[in-house]
Amino acid sequence: MSATPPDPQPPYRRCMPARAPMANTSNRVPDATRLLEVFPALRGLDASLHARLMQSLAWHRVPRDGELFAAGDPCRAFPLLLSGEIQVMRATPDGHEIELYRVHPGESCIVSTSCLLGSAAYSARGIATGDVVLAALPQDMFDTLIAAHPPFRHYVFGLFAERLAGMMQRVEELAFRSLTRRLAAVLLDAPEGVLAVTHERLAAQIGASREAVSRALKKLEDAGCIALGRGRVTVTDRARLHAEA
Repeated sequence: MSATPPDPQPPYRRCMPARAPMANTSNRVPDATRLLEVFPALRGLDASLHARLMQSLAWHRVPRDGELFAAGDPCRAFPLLLSGEIQVMRATPDGHEIELYRVHPGESCIVSTSCLLGSAAYSARGIATGDVVLAALPQDMFDTLIAAHPPFRHYVFGLFAERLAGMMQRVEELAFRSLTRRLAAVLLDAPEGVLAVTHERLAAQIGASREAVSRALKKLEDAGCIALGRGRVTVTDRARLHAEA
C-alpha cells in the first residue's frame, strides 16, 4: 500500500516550511494600533469582537521572493499586509506568467477575497517582491467581520470593485498597447530612472515572454534610450524613451 501523501503547506507558510507563525508579542509584531492605522476598516469593533480578532491573527514574516500561495492551494486566510509588496501572477497556457496586480499595505488581495467567498482554491500565485510582514485573518473571522462589521464589508467589496476595474484596464493594455510601449511606460516610472529587475520578472509585469522582453530591451538599448546591466535597466534618454511610450 502506498503511503498517504502529506497535506500541502497552508498559504503564508509555503516560503517558511520550517518556521511557525510569528509569536504574537508586542516586541516582535506590530501592535493593534499599527494594524488599525493601516486597516482603518477594523476600527470601531466592540471589545469582545476586537479581542477575538487579535487572538485569531497569525503573524508572518515573508522574505523577498518567498511564495505566499500558489495556484491550486486551498485558501484559508485573508492577508492583512502591513509592510512590503505582494506580486500576484497567473500562468499562461504556454508556460509564461503574467502579473495581475500588486498588493501594498492596507490593500486587499482580490484573489484571496474571491477564493474565501467562493470556497475555491487559489487560481494564481503570490510572491513577496521584498520583505513582507502580514497578519493572516482566518476564514471564520473573515466571515464574521463581513457579516457583523459594515466598515470592513465596505472595505473588502469596495477594493474588490477597484481591483476589478484595474484588471479590466490591464486587459485593454495587453490587447491594444504594443510591447515596446508597455515596456517604455514601466521604465519611465522607475525611481531615478533605474529599474532593478530581472528580464523574467519584467516580462511577467508587462504580460509578455522573457524572450520578447529581452529583444525589446536590446532594441531600446541600441536606440540609445536605455543601458542594460546585470539585473538592472537604466534610462539614459528620457525624451527618446518617452517617444516610444
